[in-house]
Amino acid sequence: ANQVAYDFSLKPAIIEVDRDADRRWSFATEKMMAAEEEGETFSDSAPLEMNYLFANDGENHTKNVKQLEEMKKAFESAPPEAAKLKGLLDKFTIPAAGEEFPVKLPRKLVENIDILAAKTAAEVEGKSDSEKDEIWWKNMGDMVSKYYAAREEVEKEVVGLKKFFRSQKEMPGKTKADVLKQIWAELPKHMDTPVAPLDEEMLADLAKEPATSEGEFKHNWGTAEKLYKSEAIDSFGNRYLLGVFEEKEDAKKAFDAWNKEYEQAGKDVKENLKQWAKQQEAELAEEQDSVDRIRKALEEARR
Repeated sequence: ANQVAYDFSLKPAIIEVDRDADRRWSFATEKMMAAEEEGETFSDSAPLEMNYLFANDGENHTKNVKQLEEMKKAFESAPPEAAKLKGLLDKFTIPAAGEEFPVKLPRKLVENIDILAAKTAAEVEGKSDSEKDEIWWKNMGDMVSKYYAAREEVEKEVVGLKKFFRSQKEMPGKTKADVLKQIWAELPKHMDTPVAPLDEEMLADLAKEPATSEGEFKHNWGTAEKLYKSEAIDSFGNRYLLGVFEEKEDAKKAFDAWNKEYEQAGKDVKENLKQWAKQQEAELAEEQDSVDRIRKALEEARR
């Protein structure tokens, strides 16, 4: 049977890492947990948006126009946090009847509106149509305002954290001990109680380390909005992280360089095996010669 050569080649994988999304999730989760401890709620403000297509023919068009007017009216008394959304509503218009009516909306907000609709249905049971409309638009206005207020609050935290990491300054000649001393000098200005003195032994150890280690200055994990992981996947499915880069092209170059070395290493292994095989064959041939000589000597001895 013909032997089939096993494919040991590597495959590339470039994975986008949305660092802003990571930060939003972290801050939003912290705020929701803190609010829960206080017996309150903090709106899930995930900003992912999707396109939604609304029916806009005949009665649907009339209904869309009416709903937009009611939404604008509801937001007249909205809190300042909803000013951005109110501005968007003021500029928004419904397409002519029969025309497509696509709207890009936050997916989480749409999900919350569906949940609110179910809750409000029970709340307005037995009320007149005008009362139902008033309660619905008030509830929805409050919910939408809270969503956008939470979203802006989280986004401010995200921007602030990036600014913090981007504000790092180079400190040539300084050590970690110098940095700690500066921090300790500032602490009394922000505390009501005395600050304990620094441990001299610890300072002596920190004085041996530079203030900024190589590769740490303005590290892209703290400063970038998006990053790209470059991975190599072998024929067994194992994944090897080659690096994290700010540009997708750099991630590709990292794989190309690593793959080039990998393929060369494979060729070197084949060549080494080939040379080893030749060496073994030569040794076996030499051993066979020795065996033949001994056999011949024994035969001559018997005569």
